[in-house]
Amino acid sequence: MKIITASKFYYKRGGLESYLFKITDILQNNGHEIIPFSTTYPENLKTDYNDYFAEYIDLSGSENKGIIKILKASSRLFYNIDAKNKVQKLIKKTNPDVFWGFGIHHQLSPSVFAAARELSIPTIHRLSDYGIICPDSRLVRGDGRNCTELLCPLKGYYNAVKYKCVRQAKPGTEEKSPSLKASIIGAMEVYYHYKTGLYFNNVDKFIAPSKFLMEVMIKSGINPQKITHIPIFIDTKSYEPQYDSENYFLYFGRLSEEKGLTHLLEAMKHLKEYKLIVIGDGPQREILEKAKESQNLDNIEFLGTKYGDDLSGYIKKARFVVVPSIWFDNSPNVILEAYACGKPVLGANIGGIPEYIQEGKTGLLYNHDNIEQLKEKIDFLMKNSDICSEMGRAAHNLTEEEYNPELHYQKVYELLQSVV
Repeated sequence: MKIITASKFYYKRGGLESYLFKITDILQNNGHEIIPFSTTYPENLKTDYNDYFAEYIDLSGSENKGIIKILKASSRLFYNIDAKNKVQKLIKKTNPDVFWGFGIHHQLSPSVFAAARELSIPTIHRLSDYGIICPDSRLVRGDGRNCTELLCPLKGYYNAVKYKCVRQAKPGTEEKSPSLKASIIGAMEVYYHYKTGLYFNNVDKFIAPSKFLMEVMIKSGINPQKITHIPIFIDTKSYEPQYDSENYFLYFGRLSEEKGLTHLLEAMKHLKEYKLIVIGDGPQREILEKAKESQNLDNIEFLGTKYGDDLSGYIKKARFVVVPSIWFDNSPNVILEAYACGKPVLGANIGGIPEYIQEGKTGLLYNHDNIEQLKEKIDFLMKNSDICSEMGRAAHNLTEEEYNPELHYQKVYELLQSVV
């Protein structure tokens, strides 16, 4: 098949783009032709199709921009005519069998699905967050509480304004805070898409990497026949598992509020005999490092960003990996990366996380807001290296059996066939 893949970023920015490049490799290895479509974001990779890419609009710090730029940026949130025109030219040029979207909100907009629909091209959209029904995209209110009630899709999008759910970073900083202006624009954007059915009516099939995400979308109005669950995958052949460990455990990933690092630091105040290594970067890094210093948490070490074999080396030597998210995390790639290295995972029992952790077999779960329980589970795992080794073996075997590239491709191919 010939497939156009559409994403607002076309470089390895995060988990979404990491999946995009992995599935691209698998599809190409199985004889499919992949045609990328994206924005003109400066860090995007060069392709043979860059001339068709839509203009990137910088949405950050809009209060410092002129009125023309503000109106231009805001209008493209709702319906990006430039993206629609560009992708229709690309479709006419390449004549694809399928149009596949990956996290296109806030830049390309659902206009790209409308463009494909007008030209009778079947459409798929892989969901990586809650962005098509939630102005914040994380189902988190401005006061930090998780939106368990699904207030906007079920009760009205004025709730996003009421709770100032959309956060915005000030120019020159990464740390975001609730913004009334951004919440108004975000609520209008998602309400417009929701009310007009630009996603629901123009996408033939949605992919949800977790059952939790799928259930949320069905509750929010997606036809159950239009959405399917395809979990993430990992190629264990790229990893060499190690079942023994050194005397530390590991967090790796983005350092941001929703990842629950403040809870983890609170637990470590009572676990001075154990060492935690933190790998990654993000808007909370400075805050977390200051908290470490002020509370004399010498048992925590921040190493910054690591990649490739350097990162794998730290994972393989760890006793276990912790995933302390406090939001409805969808399907963290770090879980399967830990498994591939032969490490069990201690994860928060929230969102899609428990779907990937077999309690007592491949790891342990704790209530996401219970620091005492988190502390107890850390203590148990650090004291029982033999149990960690046993769970690490089971975790590695699980990835080979249920989360391998071959099984993932089979599910994706069946879906592609169903829409074509």
